[in-house]
Amino acid sequence: MEEKKKQLLKIGTSVIVLLFFLTLAEFFIGAYVKIWWGAVILLGIGLLKSVFVIRDYMHVGRLFAGDEETHS
Repeated sequence: MEEKKKQLLKIGTSVIVLLFFLTLAEFFIGAYVKIWWGAVILLGIGLLKSVFVIRDYMHVGRLFAGDEETHS
């Protein structure tokens, strides 16, 4: 169980760092790209970020899991 907690913490930390860099990319694209496809890139980054937030922080996967975890 302890190993699973460490793995989940590592994944959570990685996702936070990834979201940070994607947010920085969004800022610089929004600030400096003045052509129409810049909006398409921003939309793609926004969708990617939403997938990570829903998957890793809202725990939607637990809704569809067959076995429930037991709490100690």
